[in-house]
Amino acid sequence: MRIRRGSRVYFRESVPRKSGQKPGSGDAWLAAVEPKSIPVAERPREPRKAEARRLSPYSWTPGETHFAGPGVETADGDLIHAGTVYHGHGLQPGGSFVVRRTVAGEKPTWVFWTDRKATDLDHDMESAYVTSDDGELVVLDLHDGNVRWRQHLVVTGVPVVATALTVTEPGRLLIGTTDGRLLDCSTFWKC
Repeated sequence: MRIRRGSRVYFRESVPRKSGQKPGSGDAWLAAVEPKSIPVAERPREPRKAEARRLSPYSWTPGETHFAGPGVETADGDLIHAGTVYHGHGLQPGGSFVVRRTVAGEKPTWVFWTDRKATDLDHDMESAYVTSDDGELVVLDLHDGNVRWRQHLVVTGVPVVATALTVTEPGRLLIGTTDGRLLDCSTFWKC
C-alpha cells in the first residue's frame, strides 16, 4: 500500500484458509511491519513472519475484494485510503471509495463511495483532499467523511487531471497534473 507519512510499512497479506490452498486465494488482511524491525544494512526483502503483524481484515465487507489506492496515516494513527471494489465485472458505478479506518478495527470510521478512482489524497486537521481520474477535487470532512465541497480542476478554461496532491501548509494545496503543471491552490478560495 502506498501510505504517505506512515509510521509503519502497510501491505495486504493473503492468509490461506485451508492447507493445500493455492497462494493468494485465502483471506486478505491489512498487515504492517515496523521499519525498525528490518536492519538498515539489508537489501529490501519480503518481511519475515516474526516481523509482520496482521492488523484487521483488508476488506471490511465480507465477500468483497478491495484493492487499495493512495493513502495517508493521520497523526492519531488512523489510515485514510482510497481504493476500488472488485466484483469480477470491472469498475462499477459506486465501486470506488475513500475510507477512514483505525488500523486494528474491523469496521471503518466512515466510507465515501464514488464512481471514480482516486489519483491521490492528503489531509490537514479538518479535511481530507481527494483528486480523481476525471479531474475532480473532492474535499471531505476528516471526522465524518461528508463532502465539504467539490470542483473540477480547470486551468485557463482547460480541464486538467491531478496525478499528485500535497497539503503544503494549512489552507494550501500543491497539485501536480497530467500535463506537467503544478497548481498552488488556496483551500479557502478553492482552486
